[in-house]
Amino acid sequence: MASVYSKLKELVVDFQFRPGEHLHINELSTTLKVSVTPVREALIRLTDEGLITTQPNRGFFTKIPDLHEIDDLYGLLHMVLRSSLEARKDDFSAAPLFGQDADMAASDATRLLCIQLERLHEQIARMSLNRELVRLTRQCNERTRYVRLIDCGSRHAGQVREQLSALVAALKGSSAHQAIQELDRLLHSQRTRLTSIVREVVSGAAIDF
Repeated sequence: MASVYSKLKELVVDFQFRPGEHLHINELSTTLKVSVTPVREALIRLTDEGLITTQPNRGFFTKIPDLHEIDDLYGLLHMVLRSSLEARKDDFSAAPLFGQDADMAASDATRLLCIQLERLHEQIARMSLNRELVRLTRQCNERTRYVRLIDCGSRHAGQVREQLSALVAALKGSSAHQAIQELDRLLHSQRTRLTSIVREVVSGAAIDF
């Protein structure tokens, strides 16, 4: 069961299915070479986690991103990360940060940038020494990855990299005040682009009757 859940969650979070796609239990069980029971249980769990949805008498579907929900998640992420930095303001020290992924193909710059952003989110959350905030940060990352991937592959990718580098530099430089400013700048600019990103996703969403 755990492996089926993990595999389906990975496929959903990385959006290997189209937004709004019908997740047929029998087809998934055939693809994963397991019985329908663990597939159904995994889909129920993913529904409970807010990663997919159900429709009465129709079954399970991947989510079509909702602007208000995505914006709320980004706002929650911002509050969590800002509070982590604020909590350590008086004894702030240089944070251990990620390095480059040697196993990540250089051509996959979009996914690499997305992973770097999400790892940095979690590293900042860990500075709070609060495991629940780390868990919450990870959930926000998972539920907003699709729009983040689009943003990281857009014409704004250079701006995202520049802002990410500025935040990393502030963290390495042990400057809590500067790190908070750079975090605000990074997440605020991303949130201003959500409307156009979600509109793009919805316009190409799956229609499955």
